[in-house]
Amino acid sequence: MVLRRWLLASVENLLVAGFAVMIAMVFGNVVLRYGFGSGITISEEVSRMIFVWLTFGGAFLVARENGHLGVQALVNKMPPLGRLVSRVTVELASLFCMGLLITGCWAQAGLNMANPAPVSGIPLGVTYLAGIACGLGIAGLNLQRLFLLLTGRWVEPEPDLPLPAPPPAPNLGPAQNPDRRPDL
Repeated sequence: MVLRRWLLASVENLLVAGFAVMIAMVFGNVVLRYGFGSGITISEEVSRMIFVWLTFGGAFLVARENGHLGVQALVNKMPPLGRLVSRVTVELASLFCMGLLITGCWAQAGLNMANPAPVSGIPLGVTYLAGIACGLGIAGLNLQRLFLLLTGRWVEPEPDLPLPAPPPAPNLGPAQNPDRRPDL
């Protein structure tokens, strides 16, 4: 459990550091370009690669928190067996998609490892490694959830609270109501 928390904290810290480096590179490049007529040539390529890693790393962290889009209103109204079937189906579909992501990124990484980026010289396949890392992480989460679901140890998350009803609109008389059509 301690190793797991340490790994997740490391991923979060790496994402924050990558975001800070990306912002510093882009902002510094803008200041240098407009203020001094020069720039950091490597900035655009490296910040793009960092952005791809940030996107996939963020997708993993959101998947871990069950934060991706879902139709909880429908699932919460299902009987327990329907919820189980629905959740198992979703986890299997996600696992299938992660398999596609991993195999596609693996193929692209292999093809592009020999192609260096024009300015930085970093192999372009490094970008596709982010998809592999994300796919493996989310697939691991899917397998863990499937195991918990099928062994009966899945703890149902708290249902989303409904939004409060809006307050009633003030009663505007016929002369003050702009939406009211005049009587003909």
